[in-house]
Amino acid sequence: MKANEFYQQGIDRGRKGQYKEAFDDLTQAINLNPEFAEAYIYRAHARTGIEDKQGAVADFQKAIDIYKSRGRSDIADLLLTPLQALKNEIEWGDE
Repeated sequence: MKANEFYQQGIDRGRKGQYKEAFDDLTQAINLNPEFAEAYIYRAHARTGIEDKQGAVADFQKAIDIYKSRGRSDIADLLLTPLQALKNEIEWGDE
């Protein structure tokens, strides 16, 4: 399968609540295309679903870095909100 196929399959599984399977598919997409920023974003959501918030933070940060390197700070800035929300959850707990 190609990176885009793994990506689409991961999104579909994530929408069904199959977060572990979505994570695996999105990881395959990233392995095939390490600069696949969108796959990092959706993998961050999948990681949140499997309670891997530290991993989700890392994935959001990687997507931000990729977008900035492409000169797309506008998109990178949009990802700062969910990134900060996750950091706050980690710092303060899920109260």
